[in-house]
Amino acid sequence: MTFKTRRIREDKPKRTWKTAKKIGASVRSVLSNVPKHTSKDKTKSPRQGASFLKKFSILLISVCTVLLLFVGMAKALMSLRIISLHSLLSVASSPLPTDSDGYTNFLLLGRGDDNHDGIDLTDTIMVVSLDPTKTHSAVFLSIPRDLYMLNTQKMGNGRINELYRDYKDLLIKTQHLTKLAASKIALNELSDELGRRLHMQIHHAVIVNFSGFVQAVDALGGINITVPYNIVDTTYPGPNYSYETFTIGAGPAHLDGETALKYVRSRHTTSDFGRSARQQQVIKALGEKARALGLIENPGKILSLYQILSSNMETTMTTSDLLSAASMAQEIDQTRILGMQLTNSNGLYSSIAQPGGFLYDPPRSLFGGASVLLPVSIPENPVTWKQIECFARLIFRDRALYLSHPAITISNAGGKPGIAGTLGAELTRYDFVPQHVGNAPDKKVQLTSALLPEDSASMALAQFFSTLFKMPVTPPPEASGTGVGLTIVLGKDFIYSPIQNLLPAPQ
Repeated sequence: MTFKTRRIREDKPKRTWKTAKKIGASVRSVLSNVPKHTSKDKTKSPRQGASFLKKFSILLISVCTVLLLFVGMAKALMSLRIISLHSLLSVASSPLPTDSDGYTNFLLLGRGDDNHDGIDLTDTIMVVSLDPTKTHSAVFLSIPRDLYMLNTQKMGNGRINELYRDYKDLLIKTQHLTKLAASKIALNELSDELGRRLHMQIHHAVIVNFSGFVQAVDALGGINITVPYNIVDTTYPGPNYSYETFTIGAGPAHLDGETALKYVRSRHTTSDFGRSARQQQVIKALGEKARALGLIENPGKILSLYQILSSNMETTMTTSDLLSAASMAQEIDQTRILGMQLTNSNGLYSSIAQPGGFLYDPPRSLFGGASVLLPVSIPENPVTWKQIECFARLIFRDRALYLSHPAITISNAGGKPGIAGTLGAELTRYDFVPQHVGNAPDKKVQLTSALLPEDSASMALAQFFSTLFKMPVTPPPEASGTGVGLTIVLGKDFIYSPIQNLLPAPQ
């Protein structure tokens, strides 16, 4: 690596009443404009006061744990100045909105600030869905910044990373709104637009700038990741619209805030898709570092993080929403976080199909020489999001199928030549990646297609595919223990059809 990392102090405060008093002073400073307590509040005993402080600190810690999981959601905490501490505790139990499946969904955005190029361009775009009750999981879907949006309801046409900025500017100029008011409306509209495309409810949006990201990583003492490949970016954006070289080698690395920002922004060594994968990697590392530090037990660090994030974040969430999200985040299992992204590796145009491969590169001449991405559509015209919508429905609503990670084999036992490869590419795009695709052993032929699950983990997927493909589930007479998981046997009766034509219409 050619960069340097800064040593960041990570002193662990002793858990004494003297420390608690210092924390209390910090809390009182943050909440200096809170209305006075009632007489009942004033008569609390010292022991009751200590208990109250502990509860308040845990709430604040929980909130900031959520902020770190999402690369922050702290701007709304500024509204703590206008409610009483008693009210703060009472709203902690108010539930966040959920969709029909019981999930709460967020739009997470990263943007440049005054110190970087591309102010207000949202070059990081993720849809995140939390399920704290059934699967205790989180699903991330990264959307590339060059995806071109056609015929939006209110935001015009253009690359998706420009819509927030342009609509915010339009609101400021035409409706004379403040930047903050215009930003909130733009966040809500972008959430609604993506929600319509993906056929899902997006309940809240969060946008963080680069400075907040850098400071939050440093406040945690940096993060540890494994760099998947060498990165040599000679055109990384530098100060005053210049360029500089960013280099990092493959393997284990400890990143401070500035280096982590370069790691998630660089895209000239690989592509926008590689960058999206690194962004998800860093977000997961932030959550893991927060847990490893015992953040829930460190009020001093939480208050420090709060001060950092509150000035670098905007969100549609209220204080009540943030406190409820804190409780929700505690129910997410860090080992049950799925990261997906949309890519142009669709397997249709001289490329190998990869998960999320539902995009393609149209001729630049159609877009004034600009490089953009469009959804692969069946049929080709008009352009629709139908396949992307189906993908989103599966990874968000049927996430349990992915969390079980069953192995898949596709065996052609009488179907048309090449049909196993065609189905394999289709399943791969939906992230059901087969481990083996080929002809049946000894070229055995059978009339009827069938699904052969080997274990309980693959049984749920077999039942799902049985409904989708209209195939019977035929468990093998004896479990072989070979780790095959689920075998899809294609008989003479199998007729291929895209998954978008097989899934039932959304409710």
